[in-house]
Amino acid sequence: MEIKGKKQGRIFRYVKAIWNYKSSHMWCSFALAILLSMLLLFFITMWYMKDRYYTNLIETTYSTERALLESVDKNIENQMETYVNYGSGISVDLEIGQIMESTKDGVITASERKSIKDTMKRTIKVSNSITGIALASEEGVLFQYDRLEMNIAGARDVWEEESEDVIQETFSKVQEMAAGHAVPRYEIITQPLVHPNDNSKGLIHIAFPLKSNNSYAKMRYILVLTFDSQPMNTLLGQLNQNQEEYIQAYIEDEQGKILLHTGGSEYLGRSSDIYEDESQIIDLNVDIGTYGWTLHAVINEDILEEKVNKMYDRMVLIFLTAIVLIMFLLFLVTNRILKPVKIISSSISRVKDGDTREQLSIEGTNEIWQLAQEYNEMVQAIRKAGQEVEEEHCRVIESMKMQQLAEREALESQINAHFICNTLNVINYEAIDSGNYKVSLLLKKLSNILRYTFDQKHQNVYMFQEISWIEQYLFLQKERMEGMFDYQIEFDSDYDNWPCRKLMLQPFVENSILHGFEGRNSGGMIRITGVGYREFLKISIEDNGCGMSAPRSGIIQEILENPPIAKSKAVGIGISNVVTRMQMYYGKEFQVSFETSEGQGTKFVFLLPMPLSARGGEGFTGAVITGRPEQNQGVVSYEDFNCGR
Repeated sequence: MEIKGKKQGRIFRYVKAIWNYKSSHMWCSFALAILLSMLLLFFITMWYMKDRYYTNLIETTYSTERALLESVDKNIENQMETYVNYGSGISVDLEIGQIMESTKDGVITASERKSIKDTMKRTIKVSNSITGIALASEEGVLFQYDRLEMNIAGARDVWEEESEDVIQETFSKVQEMAAGHAVPRYEIITQPLVHPNDNSKGLIHIAFPLKSNNSYAKMRYILVLTFDSQPMNTLLGQLNQNQEEYIQAYIEDEQGKILLHTGGSEYLGRSSDIYEDESQIIDLNVDIGTYGWTLHAVINEDILEEKVNKMYDRMVLIFLTAIVLIMFLLFLVTNRILKPVKIISSSISRVKDGDTREQLSIEGTNEIWQLAQEYNEMVQAIRKAGQEVEEEHCRVIESMKMQQLAEREALESQINAHFICNTLNVINYEAIDSGNYKVSLLLKKLSNILRYTFDQKHQNVYMFQEISWIEQYLFLQKERMEGMFDYQIEFDSDYDNWPCRKLMLQPFVENSILHGFEGRNSGGMIRITGVGYREFLKISIEDNGCGMSAPRSGIIQEILENPPIAKSKAVGIGISNVVTRMQMYYGKEFQVSFETSEGQGTKFVFLLPMPLSARGGEGFTGAVITGRPEQNQGVVSYEDFNCGR
């Protein structure tokens, strides 16, 4: 009894010591609470929630897929309507039909063939979704153009000889619909389903009739637009996003053939019967508009159940491992929690004494250390703000100094401009007295250019001033380069008073002269045109120079879309600066584009809106300025910028 009493006493002392340790150490309470919570959660999950979770998962997946099915069906129908609308608009407005109707006895000349190809290239730019366009008759495909056309050996066309029967059958169907005035007037083609040069690129084709003599009844040609199926693949992917293991989605046509499948191109063209032999399959489906297609969402319950079982098996192991690890980690973490509290308290005390430069020593990443880090960032922000105020003060002073310097330099420039221009006038009079009228003409144009350039007060001018300056600039450059190039300016004089920024066209003209005609001795031509285009003034600057290589034209295109990147590209600085000025002056409606081809020349096109601060101008007449000064007399009404004024 005595031994038993001693054992009981030791047990009591151990229990008491453990209790005291638990009472005096925070981590023990945390550990006990977490241990009990995890055990409770484990039993509830394993013995009660598993079946409920699986049932709820099935119901949730079913209801979610049903809702997604309706939404995706509507979106796919809208996408198809968009394709049809594109095609309908193109088939009505297309120039190809007019060209084909104008051919003699069905013989297509080389120029007509080029016109058709050019029209196809322009048409395909209507939408990025259009990858190809083809013109066909009852005999088959006549012309076709592919956005993905590859200039390599072995590249294949979308419509090849083996596709002729598809085109001919489609032509017959469209012809029958057109003759019977059936609506809608189009036919969907489902073959080929992938691009012959890129198996990852899915395709959808829609055929539209072309009017013959303003009537569909006797149509002779159809237009086949090929669309990229990627937008519909993206929509289809919404049905199994992050659930590819047990949910698949596809679209089948009237014959039960798969047109699109979330599993990839390997399913395309196969029969949808592949799912009939599988058990535990839920097939949700809905018809897509009037296209004869069916949208399916297939849920595999076997895979879903297997996935849930695997998840719960892993959870058992995770729970058992976590119970052991958490008890150990909690001991370490709790002790580390107490250390930063002391450090923070000590640091705050020093800050309270007035030392605002005090920074807490960060040794961890938990919430308390994060709070300490935010405190350090706040102190740094205050110190940085003070430095920025001081720097801004210095910048303001420096800016004032620079402004004074700029004003002084502008005044000196104006004085120098008057001196140079007056001197040129004296020389001009001497040239006239000597009978050298060509030198007089050159001096006069140079005098005008200098006056226009040196004028610091008027940066916003009118288009007639800018065009007149450009003409004189081109005249002098042509003389300087001894006829290496010629020029032509065609400008609608009713737009003379259209506001613009001074010297905004000069960098583009200069690029044509310096880079476009590099290595030439003669034959160069620069054309500048200005005409009304809707509510815009359309300015074109075109040369027949050497053009640009594909890499360089790509860089210039990037600069036109985002001028600041010119600094990083180390090219196009002048173009970047002038485009930025034009964007700031004309606003968001301003547009600029360019075309170039190596060895064929370069063309820049500007659409200039009327600035909100200067609305006005109406009517359309024209004036022509050529590169021959003797032909300009009496044609242009632009007032000279006399240097002596």
